[in-house]
Amino acid sequence: MPVKKMELNIPDDIFLALNEKPEELLKDIKSFAAIKFFEMGKLSLGKAAELAEMDKLDFIELLSRHSISVYNYAPEELEEDLSNIQKTRKASK
Repeated sequence: MPVKKMELNIPDDIFLALNEKPEELLKDIKSFAAIKFFEMGKLSLGKAAELAEMDKLDFIELLSRHSISVYNYAPEELEEDLSNIQKTRKASK
């Protein structure tokens, strides 16, 4: 799969403040970007996991550690779906 290479300039004092090596910080940045893009609905679960360089199960666990649901429902969408389920149940009785 073709990839795009990007350059990221980070001041040395940021590395000191975070106490991380460059490769550790890069992995964290990719993971945090993947989490946020998934949360915003810009990336699917699979693509977000790919960005984070994880398999889907590991990415789901990462989302869980950050209290982010895999089911990326807006509250209004969830209420509407639940309402539709209740209407369907009543209609089928």
